[in-house]
Amino acid sequence: MIMNSRQDSSVVRLHAPWLALIIGVILAAQPAGAAPAPAPGCPPFGWAEGLGQYLASDAPFPTQDTANNPPDCRFHEWSWEAFVWATALDSNGVPRFLSLATEDELLGAEAGASAPRPRDLRLAARSLAVHGTPGYTEGAGAIVEADGNVLVAPNGYPVYASIHMNPSYFDTVKENLIVDGGYTNQPANAYFDLGAAVFKATWLRLDAGEKPPAAAYTTQAQVPVLTQSKSTTAAGTTITIFPVSGQFTNVTVALVGLHVVGYTVDHPEFLWATFEHNLNAPAVPDGTFTTNQSNPHGFTFYQANTSFAQVNQAEVPPQLTFDPTTQRFAPANNVVQQNRTGGENHPHGPGNIAALNQQAGEYLAGLKSSQSLFSSYRLVGTVWTAPNTYTEANSTIGEPFGSVSLANTTAETFVQFPNFNCFGCHSQASYSPPRRIGISHAVAVGSSEAVANQVSGTFPATNAIGATLNRLLGGNK
Repeated sequence: MIMNSRQDSSVVRLHAPWLALIIGVILAAQPAGAAPAPAPGCPPFGWAEGLGQYLASDAPFPTQDTANNPPDCRFHEWSWEAFVWATALDSNGVPRFLSLATEDELLGAEAGASAPRPRDLRLAARSLAVHGTPGYTEGAGAIVEADGNVLVAPNGYPVYASIHMNPSYFDTVKENLIVDGGYTNQPANAYFDLGAAVFKATWLRLDAGEKPPAAAYTTQAQVPVLTQSKSTTAAGTTITIFPVSGQFTNVTVALVGLHVVGYTVDHPEFLWATFEHNLNAPAVPDGTFTTNQSNPHGFTFYQANTSFAQVNQAEVPPQLTFDPTTQRFAPANNVVQQNRTGGENHPHGPGNIAALNQQAGEYLAGLKSSQSLFSSYRLVGTVWTAPNTYTEANSTIGEPFGSVSLANTTAETFVQFPNFNCFGCHSQASYSPPRRIGISHAVAVGSSEAVANQVSGTFPATNAIGATLNRLLGGNK
């Protein structure tokens, strides 16, 4: 039986003493040079202390109005406010976002499924079968990133992801599911309401007795047992790695990343922000990443002194191997954050984010509770568009502002491209026919439109190496 995450709050307290040490490690690991200057008044006096209001159990999700162009500080302030709201611990030491509904509940018939309540964390996966067909299962997470690739941690386990929706977001998605015909049968103007919010978390699986990254939040979770299959055609042999339906293992996981996405006043396109654990990977100042660099310090997902020519590289079978007995992949990935603040395009953008991270981190670190643990996470950046441009009359995502190259090293590891951000995948054109509600990929749950939760690769029979591998593997078994 899985331990309820509320029974695991002692893990949070265990690692709190690392808070004093982690700041020095982070500073030493970053490139030398003067910190970027924030805009005057960013953040305003007393802002960090005001974060405490979002820790209350009855605190509403923040939806305050924001401005479009400089100063951009208020957008990044909102991101921190939303992060604090999401990670506010209850009396059992569990972050608020873990009480929210998950994707697997979208297809059930349970009344009031969207209501916040104690929930076990099951990092299962999207099914290989479509909802309503034999073999269908659904879960609240995935072993692959949005581009279909696997991030392999140094211990050989994949990094898992989970989605958590507040009631407003969940109820709207449920009414518009592709698999139920809601996407096409609901009114064309069906859309989210002000205050809708969704959170995507990424999790590092730990071995028994393995220490988590310093000051990372940890909890218990169910993770899927994985298997692999081989199939041979005239083109060659394909290896596919995927979850076994209905089989799980109870493990400890550490939170390494969190997307924070919310519909605020004047911004129906949602504000999109991402946070990472401070020790995930080296973070290079925006626009300065080159492959002839390296970093002398070790991080959770980066081995010290690894050439940047060897980082952020996805592997698929047969180069990516999997051992069903140990449940481990090889090789592990080396990861670098290529744009420390997501390519923030305002004159003081990087400085604004740095100042907010410092003040928010200091405020959280000073709390006399386990809540201080979340001072070990930093805002990478936020991306948005001009106010009220993503409307029923104009359902086209406009020019992005802020962190226009936003990526999380544990969720968008392999797609850290210039001027590519959340809106590159989330828009009215995500599905056919184009609809404004298509900005949410959750509407694809249970349908063939969902990203397959598997990784596969083929080595051609016509290739000499491929022919040898085909023979050694014995073809289709």
